[in-house]
Amino acid sequence: IPSSDRTRKIKTHLYTPPSGPGSRDSPKPVLVNWHGSGWTIPFHGSDVAFCARIAKELDAYVVDADYQKAPEHPFPAALEDVKDVLDWVASQPERFDATRVAVSGASAGGSLALVASSTLRASLGVNIKAVLAHYPVADLSLKAGDRVIPNPVNPLPPPILELFYSNYVGMDVAMRKDPRVSPMYARVEEYPRTVVIIACEGDSLSVEAKRLAEKVDDGSRKVVKCVLEGMNHGYDVGARPGTKLWDSREKAHALMIEALK
Repeated sequence: IPSSDRTRKIKTHLYTPPSGPGSRDSPKPVLVNWHGSGWTIPFHGSDVAFCARIAKELDAYVVDADYQKAPEHPFPAALEDVKDVLDWVASQPERFDATRVAVSGASAGGSLALVASSTLRASLGVNIKAVLAHYPVADLSLKAGDRVIPNPVNPLPPPILELFYSNYVGMDVAMRKDPRVSPMYARVEEYPRTVVIIACEGDSLSVEAKRLAEKVDDGSRKVVKCVLEGMNHGYDVGARPGTKLWDSREKAHALMIEALK
């Protein structure tokens, strides 16, 4: 789809609802999703199971969008792609109902979705009604000591996290507290009426995810908070039927689908 940089395009996967495309009289709701990556790893397409299930069960379009990666394309490149994708959705009224838009993502993709649904929301041509964040990065300014948890499960090593963050936004502490970078610092009133934040008990990033969930739960919106017991960051990628990973993934997907109904 078009980028504001006319020398390139943004790769997306479009999932069509089972009832077929909408018409000018009946455009359909749409979910826009961004994959996890640490803003660095080319992992587009890793959320295929989630995207397909949303399209099927909610009879909605799903736009699974790629974005530019650091370090070659640091902040705000990824966020510019986020805005371009949402602007493109707004330009397709025959298919997409711009008044019924939700955004989602996992890890860094969850962070992008949270930023889109808060700091960027008022400037967009779509009405974001809900955000679904799966083990998101919410606060890049936290230090390793701030992320100590009782029962870590394959935690992301602090040097790896720092590599991702410095690639994406550099070393400036003030920049890491910019709400376009860390959704923890967005104003609560900027968030949509439905916010779903799913954290993993064994993930050190659960500290900030839970803090953000508590922050936005001020009584003015529907907030769904869940901590998946024994799960680690990225647990759902490659999960197989019959395993605890699979069961947790199914639980997370079901919670997100129910929140959108």
